[in-house]
Amino acid sequence: MRYLNGDYHREDSKLIRSAKPWQLTHSWTTEQDMPCGRFRIVAYSPKKGVDWSVSWQETALEPLGAMIVETLRAAKDKLQRLMTAEDEAAAKRKKEWEEEWERHERREDARKAAQAITDSRQQLAEIIDKWGKAMTVERFFADAEERLMNADEERRRGLEERLTLARAMMGSLDPLDCKRLADGV
Repeated sequence: MRYLNGDYHREDSKLIRSAKPWQLTHSWTTEQDMPCGRFRIVAYSPKKGVDWSVSWQETALEPLGAMIVETLRAAKDKLQRLMTAEDEAAAKRKKEWEEEWERHERREDARKAAQAITDSRQQLAEIIDKWGKAMTVERFFADAEERLMNADEERRRGLEERLTLARAMMGSLDPLDCKRLADGV
């Protein structure tokens, strides 16, 4: 392309060829894509993974219709093989993905089972701990009541009242009381 008088023109155009050398003094050339005025058709496979395309450019010597039909007929078997191969590859990828997902699910199930066992052991340890605390408190009150029986009458009345208040404050001391185990003694 040649720039002349504020516009680009083809180098082989009649205007540029007929221009005098002094008219081309302040012009320059550059490469630029320009429409050629010829018809082009591009055929391709829209199927993902099938890389196939053919293009046809109209020429003055050969019409476009005959070229397209011949090329497509010749490419039919190749394109069919490519599409079949892609279908098989897609099926293989899907099967591999499903197998991987199945392995993931099995690993996840095993992890959840191990976590459930760990949680159960921890809960059992907490219940045993709470049971021990409840039994310690129960033994304390039983020991205190036994000693209270051996105390003199005056001292026993004051201590009995305090022991009764302490038992009421502690609530149920039965280690099998589910609410107490859940609340932490």
